Amino acid sequence: MELNEIYQGDTLELINQLDSNSVDLIVCDGPYGVTTNHWDKVTDIQTYNLNLIKIFSRVLKPGGALYLFGKDNCIDFIDYRPYLTLNRKIIWYQPSRLAQGRLNYTNNYDLIAYFTKGKAKTYNLDDIRVAQLVELEHRLRCEKVPSVTNGQYGKTKFNDDGKNPGDVWGDIKQLTYKSKELISRELLNTIQKPEKLIERIVKASSNEGDVVFDPFSGVGTTFAVCKKLKRNFIGFELNPDYIAITKERVHQIELEKEYSLFK
Repeated sequence: MELNEIYQGDTLELINQLDSNSVDLIVCDGPYGVTTNHWDKVTDIQTYNLNLIKIFSRVLKPGGALYLFGKDNCIDFIDYRPYLTLNRKIIWYQPSRLAQGRLNYTNNYDLIAYFTKGKAKTYNLDDIRVAQLVELEHRLRCEKVPSVTNGQYGKTKFNDDGKNPGDVWGDIKQLTYKSKELISRELLNTIQKPEKLIERIVKASSNEGDVVFDPFSGVGTTFAVCKKLKRNFIGFELNPDYIAITKERVHQIELEKEYSLFK
């Protein structure tokens, strides 16, 4: 398969055409198994995700990363350990969701499971640092505790460029009807993710020239981000209308880059 192309079809079939050990990063925002949309109907999301993890492990390069989106229990009842290493369960916190639960607490987050094929070969912390938001007095007090001054956390210091974003991402807001990047209202909270969210993942776990694979590409947010960040991409998508939207998004980015060169 050629780089920087989107192929129409079923991921479970098309992925057999991808070479083994050929992909640096996989961004998988596929079925959640919680809506009535036809593309989201799976019998058992855990079994479905285990199969994805298995087939993704073949195409990932050693040290490559997989970010698997889902709800809170999307990988709870499966044994993924023979295939990939789970490094962290990232919480994408969305406080603006309507809290309408009457018999239970409303779910206000999506899960992003961060896997690697063995030890991660890429983690660009300096590219994804966020503001410290810590008072100076507290900062100085923390740096003087024994475990930092002469203990196992001696290398733990506050960085003026910002801190690790951690595993709860509440600083990236979900799209709204007023978001300029929203393609259409029917995509809200189902198909389309914010570019800032995908950008953090791509920056952290890939480098310029790497290959990023999106098996459920939707309207091409991953590819738009990759184009801006000089990564190569490959994608699969069933819906031909979404593929057309993706190609137009990428084309517009190319035009903007050409325009900036002649300004």
